[in-house]
Formats: sequence, structure tokens, C-alpha cells
Amino acid sequence: MARIPGRLTHINKISPAGRTTIIRILKSLAPYLLRHKWPLAGGFLALVATNYLQVKTARIVGWATDDMKSGGAVARNFALYACLIVGLTLVLGIFRYLMRMWIVGASRNMEFELRNDFFTKLQLLTPAFYDKQRTGDLMSKATNDVDAVRDFLGPGILQFFNSVILLPLALWRMIMIDPLLTAACMSPMILLPLIVYFFGIRIHERFRKVQDHFSVMSAMVQENLTGIRIVKSFVQETPQKELFAGQNREFIRLNLGLARLYSAFFPLLKVLAGLSVALLLWVGGLMVVRQRITIGLLVEFSLIQVILFWPMIALGWAVNLLQRGSASMDRITEVLRLEPDILEAPPEGAGDVMRDTSIEMRNLDFRYTTDGPLVLRGISMRVPPGGRLGIVGPTGCGKSTFASLLAHLYEVPRGTLFIGGADINDITLTVLRARVSIVFQETFLFSDTIASNIAFGVDDADPEAMRRAASQAHIAAEIESFPHGYETMLGERGINLSGGQKQRTAIARALLRDPGILVLDDALSAVDTETETRIIESLDAALRGRTAIIISHRISAVMRCDEIIVIENGSIIERGTHGHLAGIGGLYASLYEKQLLTEAVEMET
Repeated sequence: MARIPGRLTHINKISPAGRTTIIRILKSLAPYLLRHKWPLAGGFLALVATNYLQVKTARIVGWATDDMKSGGAVARNFALYACLIVGLTLVLGIFRYLMRMWIVGASRNMEFELRNDFFTKLQLLTPAFYDKQRTGDLMSKATNDVDAVRDFLGPGILQFFNSVILLPLALWRMIMIDPLLTAACMSPMILLPLIVYFFGIRIHERFRKVQDHFSVMSAMVQENLTGIRIVKSFVQETPQKELFAGQNREFIRLNLGLARLYSAFFPLLKVLAGLSVALLLWVGGLMVVRQRITIGLLVEFSLIQVILFWPMIALGWAVNLLQRGSASMDRITEVLRLEPDILEAPPEGAGDVMRDTSIEMRNLDFRYTTDGPLVLRGISMRVPPGGRLGIVGPTGCGKSTFASLLAHLYEVPRGTLFIGGADINDITLTVLRARVSIVFQETFLFSDTIASNIAFGVDDADPEAMRRAASQAHIAAEIESFPHGYETMLGERGINLSGGQKQRTAIARALLRDPGILVLDDALSAVDTETETRIIESLDAALRGRTAIIISHRISAVMRCDEIIVIENGSIIERGTHGHLAGIGGLYASLYEKQLLTEAVEMET
């Protein structure tokens, strides 16, 4: 299969210093924004109405002030003004409520979709991606970074456009009152774009560092929790605690650096606002004294200026949220841009082209990375439908790679691996994996009931079929001895089961799917030889009619196979039946003799 562009190593990092603009992040989020265009449009209109009514309310207060100064007004006039202000405030409140409900509500829905899309992408990516990606970093992106993007989409967009809309409305009315007074009072605001630009770049850079370091901390916590038994067994609690404390101190240092920026950013905005008030009192007071404007217009002007203070300060806050959201979206996009190395459906659209359950490899060479060493070299073999192949060899020789390739978890060179007569690159993944069940060497069980773990991947599993699969895997009696039987809840990774019990539960899970091809990758390594023998005998009936590949470091597990291949350093060095290989005095015979000696010692003990 041709390689698909978009690996993590090929992503061009976005320079935070040059491209942290609202246009860029809105472009990244365009699909989500378009899906919620109507509530956003409604919120935008409500925002316009809210700001217009704020300016209009200030004008009514100015009229009332002038009427009060003229002395010709009566109580009824002021009652009318009061009712008008109260009425406008009520309408303004309704629009403000709708504005927040529509825009912030849309941001919550977009957060839901973005988090789902991120998780879906993680499900599509192949193990090659996870081989070089830390789990803690992905968890940080799925939680903290998505939250930061949501803050931008909701409060960030709301406050940004609130400032952008209110500013021209307010300035237009202020200019109508007096252009000179407007120019004098707004002159400090000339510095606002420079301050926002200066701090915006630095906030983006430092927040990106904070998020990256948070990923490192998350990865360390996740690894320590997963490997808690190793930590305790090697008495490493104190060193790990000190290492985490160091990481935590660095996290605090980075956050304090970010906080120092905020502590300078917002006070500077308030200084600009204070200068505007001082200029208003000075210049506006002179204009009233010289009768250039009325006291009512000065009151209206001052109210509009007060209305402008929060949006101008909030603009800085919105820029802060923008920079946070932009940095987080960059990190999320690094994953969303990726395409899986292996497509779900082949480009040719071949789909279900498997004629039977035969397996064939033709001079297969395989390496996990393009610049990595060869793991398998020139492998050629064939397993007919219903046949049984055993694979043995020393640790690290490449045995387990067979299992990963048969499930097409890694890219396979075209023309080297065939399932049912079809090149594996031409088989739709869902079709292939529905017919191939694999019990991997590293057994994984979910924090759920035993029944749910056995039925994983089978919709509406029949309880009787589940018990039959458990019986074939030689685990049924032990499950039924538990107080809650099949409804027994398992801890994380099935912690309350022994290694052998977990492996046999995984075998039952694979058998329940009724696969045409069954691969056991050292699936009985955690059980003793006697139990292994009983399980293999009970599996004979289950494997009848199925193509099976049994990978093991124990000769006893593969003795009944139709053919056995011996792998060393990624190459086949011997092949044949058990009797043939045991008699030629090669590596297989050596492994067999060692196993017999080990069994004899165990029996004597």
C-alpha cells in the first residue's frame, strides 16, 4: 500500500511568533463554526442589539440631565425617563441572555464535536503512531487543550466581537457629541493595539510551553500509575516523588512567567482607561464651562466612555483567550491533520476479496520504521485453509511481529502477504479483522465485567456461546467460582485476575468471535506446563476447521501443528513437523531438550 502523507514527523510546526491571528484559528475551526452558524448568527445579532441599546440608554440619561438643568421639566417627565430606561434595560437583558445562550451554548457543542473528532482520530491511527507518542501528551490535548479552544470559541469570541461592535457604535455617538473631546479622550487608546500585539505574542509562546510541560507531567503520572507495582517493587517511591516535584516546580515556574505577563497586561489597560477619564474631566469640564457642550451631553459622553471601559479591557482578555486557544488548537491540529498509515478501505475499493482462510507470505521483509533494522527477512511460508502453523524461536527473534502483520496493524509491502489469496493491502480492514482473531502476548482487559470483556467486539453476545468459549479456553470453572460469576467487575487492566486467568479470558474473547483465522501470540506464557497441555487439548476441537497460527517459546504449545517454523534473527532457519525438527539436532531440538529438562526438574521439585 502506498504511504499516506501526514505522519507526525512531517507536520510543519506553526510559528507562534508570526501567525497567531484570529483569522488563522477561525480558519482551523471553520467546519465547526459552519455547523453552528445559525445560533452564532443569532448571538451576533443579539450582541449588536445589546450594544446599541447600551449606547441608547446613555443618550436618554443625557436628555434627562439636560431637562433637570433647564428647570422646565416636571415629575412626570422624569418618571417617563425612568420607565424608558427600565424598559430598555429589560430588553437589553433579554438580548444579553440570548447572546450568551446562543454563543456560549454553541461553543459547548463545538467542544463536544472537537473532543469526539480528536478521539475518533486516535482510534483511526495505527500503532506506528502510538509507538512514538506519549499517552500523557494525548490525554492533555484531549482535555486541557480542548477546554482552552472552547474558552476561545465561547467567552473569547463573545468578548472580542462585543468590543469590535461596541467600539464603532460608541465612537460614532461620541464624535456626534464633540469630535475634539472624542479625540482627546481616546488618544491613550492609540497605544492599545501595540500593547495587545506585544503581549499577545508572548502569551501564546508561554502558554504553549505551559501546555507542553503539562503533557510531560501527565505522561509521568500515567506511567507511574500504570507501573505502580514496579515502582514499589524497586522501592522507587521517593525518587519518583522527587522527580515529579522537580517537574511540578518547572510547571509552576512556567505558569508564574505567564502570570507575570497577565499582571502587567491588564493593569496597563486600566492605566489607559484612567488616562481617558482624566482627559474627559479636564477637556470636557472646560467645554461645559465654555458652553461648547451641555452638561447632559457630558454625562452621556461619560456613560458611553464607562460602557467602553470593560470591552476595551475585555479585548485584552479575549486576546489572551485567543492566544491560549490558538496554542492549544495548534497542538490538537498536529493530530487531526494526520492520516492513518493504513486506509480503512483500499483505494482500489477491492473490499471483501478473501476467497478462503489461507495465509501466505512471499519473501516478506519488514521493519517498523523506514530507517529501522529489518525485523523479518525473506519470510516465505504458506498455511492452507484449516491448517495449523507453529512458530518458535528465541526471545526477540521477530515472532510477535507475525501477529501484528496478520491484523494489518502496520504497513506491509505489497505482494508479500496474502490472506485468502488476496493481497492484504486490498482487503478492507473491518472485513479482515472480523475474520482474524488475535490473542496478543500482552493481554489487555478493560475495567468492566468479565462478561463484557469476553463479549468485546461481539454485539448481543449469546450467554451460552460465551460460556462455551470460556470452557474451551479452560477459564469457565474459575469464573463461575467467583461470587458474581461472569458479572464480576475487573479492576484496571484486569488487575484482580492472575496472569494466566487474563490470558485465558483473552482466548475466550477471541474464540467467541468465531474467527476463520486464530492467532495465539505466546498466549499461554503465564500458565504452567500442565495447565497449558490441558488448554491445548481443549482447544483442539475449537481450532478444527480454522486456520491457526500458534506463536510460542514453548515447544509443547506447537507440537500438534501441521508445520513448525523456527525463527532466528528474523529469518526462518528450520521448518517441518515436530518429529522431523526434533530429530535433526538444530535449534528446535535444542529448545525441546531444554524444555524437557525444565519439566523434569519441576516434577522432581
